[in-house]
Amino acid sequence: MSKPKILVVEDERDISKVISINLKIEGMDVVVAYDGPAALERINESKPDCVVLDVMLPRISGWDILKYIKANPDTKDIPVVMVTGQSGERDQLRGLGAGAVKYITKPFSPVTLAETIKGLLKPQTKADVARERREAIERLQLSTVYKISDILISTPELEELLEGVADKLIVLLDLPSCALVLADGVEPEVYTFRQAPDNGRRKSVGRSPIGPEVVSELKQMFAANRRPVRIKDLDGFDLESVLEGAEYGDDGYILPLFERSTFLGCVVIAGNTEVTMSPDEQDLLATIANQVSAAVGRARLHDNLKEDEVVHRRLLHQTISAQESERRRLAGEIHDGIVQSMVGISYRLQALEKKFEAGADEELMDNIRQLEEQLNNNIKELRELLLGLRPPLLDDMGLYAALEAHLKKFSTANRVQVSLQIPEEKPPISRDAQINLFRIIQEALNNIEKHAEAEHVTIEIDNTPQKLYLRIIDDGKGFSPQKARGKSGNLGIANMRERTELLGGVLKIKSEPGRGTGISCDIPLRPILEGASCPR
Repeated sequence: MSKPKILVVEDERDISKVISINLKIEGMDVVVAYDGPAALERINESKPDCVVLDVMLPRISGWDILKYIKANPDTKDIPVVMVTGQSGERDQLRGLGAGAVKYITKPFSPVTLAETIKGLLKPQTKADVARERREAIERLQLSTVYKISDILISTPELEELLEGVADKLIVLLDLPSCALVLADGVEPEVYTFRQAPDNGRRKSVGRSPIGPEVVSELKQMFAANRRPVRIKDLDGFDLESVLEGAEYGDDGYILPLFERSTFLGCVVIAGNTEVTMSPDEQDLLATIANQVSAAVGRARLHDNLKEDEVVHRRLLHQTISAQESERRRLAGEIHDGIVQSMVGISYRLQALEKKFEAGADEELMDNIRQLEEQLNNNIKELRELLLGLRPPLLDDMGLYAALEAHLKKFSTANRVQVSLQIPEEKPPISRDAQINLFRIIQEALNNIEKHAEAEHVTIEIDNTPQKLYLRIIDDGKGFSPQKARGKSGNLGIANMRERTELLGGVLKIKSEPGRGTGISCDIPLRPILEGASCPR
């Protein structure tokens, strides 16, 4: 029985000598080649039973030798074991995807290598070797997809998402330039990412509009095929239309991005070196493209929701500002018009009472006194209404003075014990924020007055450097927030929620029947400070 013939292709003589010794100990015949041309010559001459192949070789690389072996019908079944210092996942995937049965990274155990080759040469293990190779490829693909997914999930911001994906693709494919064309917006855009020529950490990032004719060409290119396409296989495609500057690349791959049947754009990854990918590598790119497509769709939705939120807050601010302006106008008109007129009538009734006091009919005098009393009560009620519409203290003395006055009247009118706790160091809150906070508390007290039958109410206002906290707690009969949600009569809660959202905060209501109610508002402090701009 003849000895199995092993070709060791390794330019470092010490390493090739160690490998050869261990293989010969195991009863194998070893031939050594120290460069690419010599390796091809030995392969054609002797048709070895196994090839141990380094990647970084003089004159012809190990990748090209592997490609030659697997493309030749006479040598395609020769098992190839890659032994190299290139340990990146993409390198491993490239080797296994191109047909290597094992990929071993340096440093390695020569004894383990010898045992591996002995196992590969057993006829009955051929199916097991093929299965193990496929499993290794799938593990590498999953590992790479996981790393890309981590970026896609971690950020909803489109620009950060694209930059993170580009960084990963540039490292994964060892190509210096990446462009992401987005075709689904109002104006098509291209994001470009370029690694520094010295392969350092520096990179340039750009964002610019792209011509609709380029988008149309790309869309047509993938109308019938959604697989990644090699740039050199495309006739007439101008890479500079996406990546300006010929120095950045002339070969690479284009990955189409689709969300169902909608063409979102594509990813272009390019470099100056020739790029050939195995079907397994192309499968990986297709999987990455599907993930990027889903993430771009989510990011677009996130951007649209943010834009809708800004529009909503602007409209809400305009509506509430209009309400406050109308309250101020009505308060002024009622005070300067109706109230003053009623006060004048009251004075005239008092004058009539004095004029007829001596000889007037007693019944007439009683009617005048009743009219005067009723009129004074109406004036008092109107003045109370004016305080609700726009408390003068709120404009003159600020939030806390207005609250103290309002709570004093609320406590007296409803026989409810009210406690107000305010921060020792009061931040300078803007006028709009003060008005909205006052209205939130006012609305909560209105609900307590109408429904709660409470005996004690506590209002707490506190702040940290980041947030302002408002708590309104009562010991009333409570209610079920779930059942109350959506009922037409709950305009007060809706008003509190809208004003809280306008301040950028979150309103929460915790209540149970028979166990009182707690209302909390957590509001970012910086946007509501004096001098901060409100949404317009």
